[in-house]
Amino acid sequence: MDHHILYSFRRCPYAMRARWMLLAANINVILREIDLKSKPKELYSVSKKGTVPVLITADGKIIDESIDIMKWAYKYSNCNNLEGNKIQFLDSNISSLIDENDNKFKYFLDKYKYCSPSNKNIRMQYKSNARAILIRWNNLIMTNNKDDIGWLAGRSQSLADCAIWPFVRQYSLIDKEDFNNDYLLKDLKIWLNYYLSHNHYKELMHKVINWDPNQKPIYFPCNIKQ
Repeated sequence: MDHHILYSFRRCPYAMRARWMLLAANINVILREIDLKSKPKELYSVSKKGTVPVLITADGKIIDESIDIMKWAYKYSNCNNLEGNKIQFLDSNISSLIDENDNKFKYFLDKYKYCSPSNKNIRMQYKSNARAILIRWNNLIMTNNKDDIGWLAGRSQSLADCAIWPFVRQYSLIDKEDFNNDYLLKDLKIWLNYYLSHNHYKELMHKVINWDPNQKPIYFPCNIKQ
């Protein structure tokens, strides 16, 4: 196989962080955008979980966890293309932050986002639980501030920042006005805006048609020439 293949969904935060690291590592893939309401059988044939993202490497390796795709991209790039070699890799602190996001914050985020508006008190409790984590992350970012921007795990960007920001973005979109006016998240908002205003972001969120086995390949990044 000549190219890596990525099954993805544009707005899924797990798929977003996988694509973000592929962009940071300057790795080109064939992109297969999936309709989550009508998943193709080909997705299940490569991963029984039937969730995105799934990466099939050019040598046939299947990676169906977003963090593992990020790790693969980091190592595959030999760390030569990653934002001037400024992205810290894994240590126990970085791993703990990612685990907190994936197993705690994401739970409260989903409950807050999808809870019926009629269950106002319960919904606000989920929001409060998610916000408490964001406040703690804000304080970490404030403590680690350098050159007008702080990071989650130290004085430079790490895998934790790259892995977590798509989920914070999702939280911010639930109630934009409330998020923008939350003074306890001041440094977190500056941190999030780093990603939303980054020159990779437009490419990351470029819309493509849903994949069909009969269509010509769609490449990511979309501006590369084949």
